Amino acid sequence: MATSDGARRTREHSAAGSRLSRYDLLLVVIPAAFLLALVGSLVSALPASVFVAGASVIGGLAVADGLFVNPPGRGR
Repeated sequence: MATSDGARRTREHSAAGSRLSRYDLLLVVIPAAFLLALVGSLVSALPASVFVAGASVIGGLAVADGLFVNPPGRGR
């Protein structure tokens, strides 16, 4: 048939509203940390490596949370 389950799921997902899942938020946190590191390095006298190291720790913690602390399971 012309319709598929994938198209149906896409409509259901978009109809669910603009509520973000935990994993969507984790994907926002990682680049946001590096963006803040860039801004911090531009406005501060500290070296950029300090800010990048901090952003790396934040990104690593976000990845660890998404993979090990709260891993995705079936039905999510």
